[in-house]
Amino acid sequence: MDSNERQLTNQKPKRGIVLLNMGGPDSLDSVKPFLYNLFSDPDIIRLPFSAILQKPLAALIVALRGEESKENYKHMGGFSPQLPRTQEQAEALRVELSKRLGEDIPVYIAMRYWHPFTEEAVARIKQDGIEELIILSLYPHFSYTTTGSSLNALQQALSAVNYPIANVVIEPYYNHPDYLDAFAETIQEGLDKHTWGCPKENVRILFSAHSLPVKHVQRTKDPYPEQIRASAETVMTKYFPSYEWDLSFQSRVGKMPWLGPYIDGVLHYYAGLNQDNILIVPISFVSDHVETLVELDRDYVNLAHDLGIQYCHRAPVMNDRPSFIHTMANLVCHAMTESDHKYQEALQGAQRQILPDYDSVKTVPLTLN
Repeated sequence: MDSNERQLTNQKPKRGIVLLNMGGPDSLDSVKPFLYNLFSDPDIIRLPFSAILQKPLAALIVALRGEESKENYKHMGGFSPQLPRTQEQAEALRVELSKRLGEDIPVYIAMRYWHPFTEEAVARIKQDGIEELIILSLYPHFSYTTTGSSLNALQQALSAVNYPIANVVIEPYYNHPDYLDAFAETIQEGLDKHTWGCPKENVRILFSAHSLPVKHVQRTKDPYPEQIRASAETVMTKYFPSYEWDLSFQSRVGKMPWLGPYIDGVLHYYAGLNQDNILIVPISFVSDHVETLVELDRDYVNLAHDLGIQYCHRAPVMNDRPSFIHTMANLVCHAMTESDHKYQEALQGAQRQILPDYDSVKTVPLTLN
């Protein structure tokens, strides 16, 4: 009996977990196809008559930026480390849940723009006969360009193979206490591991988030900027109340206005203030990739040094640190508990939820301190 025919029983559904992420090229030959997939997505750049103009624009961007991007990936050894880091997170999550729950729940990876694509993850989910999917985005802060686009792709992939499936979508966890604990740990590690020219309490914290086009934010009322600022404000107020800090943005493309202030402008401002001790803290990134290892570590740290800022370092990202795996496991276990309650209601006659379009997706409420 497949999931289309399955009747509600007292037996719990066979569960799986899917992690949503962006993905990255796994070789130099895949850099340009990866960029083409990225900029072909109308959730990234939406154009008038997008059905006609989207792909030509993507091809133009690849032609203009492809070789430069390949050089950036050469700097990292010829590929993006995001998939290996995500695989480590997935395996650590599987092991942690096995210890807690006494059962082995499969964890799938669905990358948006390179292998394993969402369609590949769905093929495995269907082959394994998964009846309920716990969906966890590896973007803590919601944006229609990231989590939204990934959920949309997941819905389309399930529909393409005629595999409706019960699901629980975990809501953005940008201000969840467990996530903030793990985030504060990365900041403290950055403060502790580097040499400074002043007491650590006088180091200035500079958050750096991936930017978005201003037009997109205005058009969609994207909550991403507010969620980014909320994370920064909360973690600094709770854990580092005596430190001065600022929020900046990186990774803009083209000449259109993007969310700012841009990190390079902030570094110039610091240089003018003779601010000589800066810790750059990546925010909204949970695994290392080109934005952390090249843009921040190479480009912006070097820019700071060129501007005369002697002590400029970067805090680590989550990767598979135990506190982040703990956060992921808590989010999943909470989602499963909520699902169990809903399943009991379904046994009494309610219809089980089918994955909707991401604009109206139902999320699991999380209790915040």
